Amino acid sequence: MRPSVLFVAPSAYLLSGLATWLEYLTPGLERCGWDAKLCLVSGRRHHLPEPYLADHPATNALIAHCDTDTPVGRRRAIEKVLQEAKPDIAISVNIPDLFVAMDNLRASGKGGKSRAILSVHGIERFLYSDMQHFGGILDGVVCTNQLSRALSTSLGAVSEDRVLYAAYGVPERKHPVAKSFDGRLNIVCCGRLETPQKCCMDLVSIVAGLRARGVPFRLDVVGDGPDRPQLQTMLANEIADGSVVMHGYVSADDLDTRIYPDAHALILTSSWETGPIVVWEAMAHGVCVVSSRYVGSGLEQALEDGSNALLFDIGDTDSAVQSLERLWHDAGLRECLIEGGKQLVEQRYSIQASVEAWDRALKQVLVSEPATAVRLTAPPVKGRLDKLCGLELAESLRELLGRQSPLANDPGGEWPHSHSGVVSDDAFWELARACDGIHAGNPVA
Repeated sequence: MRPSVLFVAPSAYLLSGLATWLEYLTPGLERCGWDAKLCLVSGRRHHLPEPYLADHPATNALIAHCDTDTPVGRRRAIEKVLQEAKPDIAISVNIPDLFVAMDNLRASGKGGKSRAILSVHGIERFLYSDMQHFGGILDGVVCTNQLSRALSTSLGAVSEDRVLYAAYGVPERKHPVAKSFDGRLNIVCCGRLETPQKCCMDLVSIVAGLRARGVPFRLDVVGDGPDRPQLQTMLANEIADGSVVMHGYVSADDLDTRIYPDAHALILTSSWETGPIVVWEAMAHGVCVVSSRYVGSGLEQALEDGSNALLFDIGDTDSAVQSLERLWHDAGLRECLIEGGKQLVEQRYSIQASVEAWDRALKQVLVSEPATAVRLTAPPVKGRLDKLCGLELAESLRELLGRQSPLANDPGGEWPHSHSGVVSDDAFWELARACDGIHAGNPVA
């Protein structure tokens, strides 16, 4: 019988590197001999599996639906899926309620031999606090980035033998479309439009700098997020004259066929990343990468300034503009970066390399000594029904009577990304920068 693995993931994010990753990883693991399934969490407002699956199809996807928006309701929804699927390994993709469910099933003798893995897709303090909180439950941590791997042992207190590495991958394109220049530099920015991590408002200064230097350009902004309205307002003149195009959400197929084939450069302004997939995608398409020296790029040692990318310090928009200007004027530099990027993807960030790394990691977890039940502390009693009846009976009554909590304001309220509630602060970013070899003077919002 083939070993089985179940990824438990959010369904709220359509334009997401995680969705792209899961879309290739589950069928890839199937080809390696695994029975690989996807479980999407579901809620009433934000986590909606149907639109997710329309954009990111998955065979026989399982759904963990919670109507009550309570910790007990979320735990029960995942327990139901676990008992149906009975995976050898269950993997949390930013859904820590999985570990609560597995702990409860193990303690009740219903957990079978399922192993628990935390897949790490961020560089934020709450992830490593969660590792400490769930440490007795975890059979392994799989990181997509070398910095997150180092932080998992130093801050997460996970033993080194249980911290594994498997980078993201993208499709290789043996013959990227040759780029033609029609009198301007076509630049693309692709990702979530928000400030703390993605620093998307830096685009305003970059656009102004290109204009001031007389570089003809078009900037295609692909993606959505909370800062989109403000960005549109601040770039209103450029949007009106066509030098900036705000595309909003764009499907993976449209990115491949409409956006990347015409693009000469990708601009990445992030403060931290664990990939990013968008950089490897751009390289595979023969697009030159101009990127910040984001936290997460140091230990990874993938981006080399002048060899496969042009790099600037976080927030240094003047240097970003200078790099784009160099690309516009220097055809030899463009050819060098395109070739360097192509080689990097082939050697380290192909889908085949990613799937093989995950196959090795999962096999290592499967043969290691399993973790045991630790009985996590029950969630706090909040509502009157919880106080009167106790958490379990109160949840059963809610389910029976169809009682629901107020709608959550955001996806993380509906299905939390963390149980620790710890916020990344200056001390954390100083430690992360030092660990990654990034100069302390570079700001991280």
